[in-house]
Amino acid sequence: MNQKISLPSPLKLITYDTVDSTNEEAKRLARDGVPDGVVVWAKEQSSGTGRRGRKWTSEIGNLYFSILLRPKCSAFKAMQLSFLASLCIAENITDILPATAIVNCKWPNDVLVQERKISGILLESQSTPQGNIDWMVIGIGLNVRSFPKDVEFPATSLIHEGAKNDISAEIMLELFSHRFLSNYKIWKEMGFKPIREAWLCRVAWLGRKIIVHLEHETLIGEFRALDKDGTLILFHNGDERRITAGDIFI
Repeated sequence: MNQKISLPSPLKLITYDTVDSTNEEAKRLARDGVPDGVVVWAKEQSSGTGRRGRKWTSEIGNLYFSILLRPKCSAFKAMQLSFLASLCIAENITDILPATAIVNCKWPNDVLVQERKISGILLESQSTPQGNIDWMVIGIGLNVRSFPKDVEFPATSLIHEGAKNDISAEIMLELFSHRFLSNYKIWKEMGFKPIREAWLCRVAWLGRKIIVHLEHETLIGEFRALDKDGTLILFHNGDERRITAGDIFI
């Protein structure tokens, strides 16, 4: 594949025409000891995967990439990077769409435009015996030119929402990389608080009644707050429930 993208240092780009999954390739590299900052980008995935093992439709023209990181922190703290990544995507989308577009972050790690999903994020990691992160892979899919129709949650794309026709996966990856490095530095130096505050300015459905699908139960209640560590606080049947993982709908 011809090199078309220039990423800021210290990020290092590996490109493919086709790969099974950018996350799977990034995990293989991580297990082989490849250092922090590698970005795996592919035009097409043959076995793209979303959260909870869902298939991620991977049509040519959209953006599929994964970042390999080795943050020196606990596995619990590293999960905050899903908010950081979704915030970066949301801010970049806002910059290139018409001013009338409503761009929100959907807990825990999706991005919506006009309440339709345009981007999803999948975090996978491996911890040391001491409970710290050995490596983390952040996989991101962004609908640039097309979007799937037969999905549980309505979807959309940048072109469909009014982006200029010359927008491309390459452009969006470059934009994301610059913004990610800036916010990643903030997170490492100042912690989660400034990322959380910026994310909350874009949060979807805060204060509204939502449906939360957990692994073994479904809850209905009010999305009351986001805790300081990123936990969703749900007011359900007179009590507050702390939700650390799940899928939410309205």
